[in-house]
Amino acid sequence: MPPVDGRTIKASTFASQKWGWIADENPDVVVLRTSVGRYGETAILERDDADLVDVSRHDLREATGLAARPLETRVTRWTDGLPQYPVGHHARVARVRDHVAKLPGIAVCGAQYDGVGIPACIASAYAAVDQVYGDERGVQELTAHPVQSLHGGAGE
Repeated sequence: MPPVDGRTIKASTFASQKWGWIADENPDVVVLRTSVGRYGETAILERDDADLVDVSRHDLREATGLAARPLETRVTRWTDGLPQYPVGHHARVARVRDHVAKLPGIAVCGAQYDGVGIPACIASAYAAVDQVYGDERGVQELTAHPVQSLHGGAGE
């Protein structure tokens, strides 16, 4: 959720909807994750666990109408856990890849290059494997069309 919405949470994932195996384990329980702490807003991570759960529940209720009480909660703090890509990131990554491509059997991949989401990391890994085997199309595709993410992506 963008900061202009006035919410503390920046994202939520209804994991039991996204991943069928979670729903299969207990179809009567909704498993979800919220995320707080936008870039530059690290003070929120200093709040106690109960407060973070309360603010997440409030924001979810306001955004979705969900008012159910959690059966269980877990708070994990990933301080500075997501890379922040500066302007020019894609050009720097292209230069790194150009240099690494000259070394046989080596390629680079991962969140530090192509985006923080699982789809971006998978695409990056496939492109790296292809590059090791001499196929540059995957890297060219990533360069031309970076995988977008709702959690920071690899956007400029």
